[in-house]
Amino acid sequence: MGDNRGAAVAVAMMIVTVLAILGGLVVVLGWIGLSIYALVKAIGSAPDAANPTVVVMLLGGLVATFTVLLAVGIALVGRAMTPRKREKRPAEQLALDIET
Repeated sequence: MGDNRGAAVAVAMMIVTVLAILGGLVVVLGWIGLSIYALVKAIGSAPDAANPTVVVMLLGGLVATFTVLLAVGIALVGRAMTPRKREKRPAEQLALDIET
């Protein structure tokens, strides 16, 4: 069995890093997204009040996107940790070839 300590440490470091910066990333990208939404509403002929559904979907979409990206990264690194399955050999190859 191979030694997977390096890959396990990489996964742990990736999780800690992403979760540590996730809060700041959501705040910054949420601010940018809401600013763009406000500019579009100001330029267009939309009503003055912001749609709360759009705000919740924007922030929820950001969190969901980063969570999925974290899961994909873990899956890619974890794939290297999974041992390969052995081929099943037919019974003829398993039997000893004894000639008398």
